[in-house]
Amino acid sequence: MEIRAASIDDLDAVVASSAALFAEDAGERDPLRNLDWPAQHGEKWCRELLADPQTLVLVADGPSGIGGHLVGMLSDPSDMWTAPRAELVSMYVQPQLRGHGVGGSLVDAFVEWAQTRGASRLQVTAYSANAAAIALYQSRGFAPLSIILARDA
Repeated sequence: MEIRAASIDDLDAVVASSAALFAEDAGERDPLRNLDWPAQHGEKWCRELLADPQTLVLVADGPSGIGGHLVGMLSDPSDMWTAPRAELVSMYVQPQLRGHGVGGSLVDAFVEWAQTRGASRLQVTAYSANAAAIALYQSRGFAPLSIILARDA
């Protein structure tokens, strides 16, 4: 499986991978998510990501096609933040490819990209019920920093 930067030629595959993530992760774990969002906005969102120089879009490309993706974004220092930060915004690996190092390779490529751009902090958000994702991120050096507590009315 080759981890490589996505191109506009990968747009449909990145949209499909993002939609699969949305359905599996947010769709199962957050009842307030609009499950139609990927169909309504996914192509525009992915097209904008591919054109943004502050954004990394990776795909895991194999013999059967695109098996996953990762989106990372770099934020410059600001009046509020004293150093550049990189956020892993979205990552999905098809279920049949999990446990074969694809997710770890995607995260490793994100870490390298962020470090070469001078990011002082790398961060990722995961649903607390997604133990496999949390374990993957922790195996790559990510550690809990904050927690979001939610209460539906």
